[in-house]
Amino acid sequence: MIAKRPKHIFIVEDNEIYSMMLDYILSKDSIYQFVSFKSGEECVENLYLNPDVIILDYGLPGMNGYETLLEIKKKNPNIHVVMLSNNDDRKLMKKLLSAGADDYVLKQGHGENQIIEKIEDILSKDEEQKKNALLKRKPFAKTMYFVLIATLLALGIFITQIAKNKSSDKVDQSGMYDHP
Repeated sequence: MIAKRPKHIFIVEDNEIYSMMLDYILSKDSIYQFVSFKSGEECVENLYLNPDVIILDYGLPGMNGYETLLEIKKKNPNIHVVMLSNNDDRKLMKKLLSAGADDYVLKQGHGENQIIEKIEDILSKDEEQKKNALLKRKPFAKTMYFVLIATLLALGIFITQIAKNKSSDKVDQSGMYDHP
């Protein structure tokens, strides 16, 4: 069985206490590795670290969550982004989802539990897609294996036939070898 690599998650949150709480809650599962940033600019500068998921606050100073989301998707459309907000505005939620966010979670109430569920859901869908892609390639691999074996068998038969023909050229009709 192949060992799973830890999942890299960015937390982009300017509220240090909320960020630490998320880090603490999510760190209970050792398959997650977190990197925290206080701004959208810092997050975008560090996309080379290839996070699997970004938990992104909408209300960031400087480049806000929407602008950060657009930059993330421009640089790597495959990165999953879960937006956080204190704002229960349906229009904002639709705007963020249309821009490429995977989900939208309200901070109030039990937002941290929803974040865990969203991350697990996103990552399990990713694993399922990778598994399906691998299964789709397996029939091709089996076909190529069959073609390779058939080719080797045909080549073996061909070489055996050539060897027989060369040895029969050296034998005369009586079954004795020709002498020069």
